[in-house]
Amino acid sequence: MSIRKPVIRKPKVPKIKKPLISKRKRIVKKTPSLSLGRVKSTNTSKKSVLHKKTTTKTPLGTCYLENCCKGVLARKVTKSQCKRQGGKSWKKAGGKCEKL
Repeated sequence: MSIRKPVIRKPKVPKIKKPLISKRKRIVKKTPSLSLGRVKSTNTSKKSVLHKKTTTKTPLGTCYLENCCKGVLARKVTKSQCKRQGGKSWKKAGGKCEKL
């Protein structure tokens, strides 16, 4: 007498069935009741796009009467403004002393 090996059945995987062509949803173009030439669609709900302007700040500093950044002439001025006022040197906030 021979012993048979026990057979373990595999679980059944359900088959996915596609719906019939007649039952599938179709994309239908909506046409207005009036003729296409006379009807114009307008979209007024569009938001306007705002573009941010990138402005470059001119560095402000202190204007000095002498070359070695001694004798304050004016504060919070640009380098070109310091030159116009007759300054000899200019220093940016937290920067080095520059001769004009």
